[in-house]
Amino acid sequence: MTTTIKVSDETKQLLDMLQAKMTLTFRRKKTLTELLDTIVRLALKHENELLETEKLPPLEKDPAMKKPIDWGVNTDASKIDEYIYTET
Repeated sequence: MTTTIKVSDETKQLLDMLQAKMTLTFRRKKTLTELLDTIVRLALKHENELLETEKLPPLEKDPAMKKPIDWGVNTDASKIDEYIYTET
């Protein structure tokens, strides 16, 4: 059974480059189907790593890193010990 998938031009170009590298390495051209089979099997072997990379966004894309959040509360840094160590 085969299925047709649509990929972006960039992804197609990357697949073509990988296919060419594999052809040079193994001296035998792999079809795109064989290439995708290999990629999927490799991804499943490293499933935990693959899933971990999706948990947190890269630091440069983290919205909290772009701009500090103003909570609207004025604090006095000289009273930080009082805030931390005083029981309420």
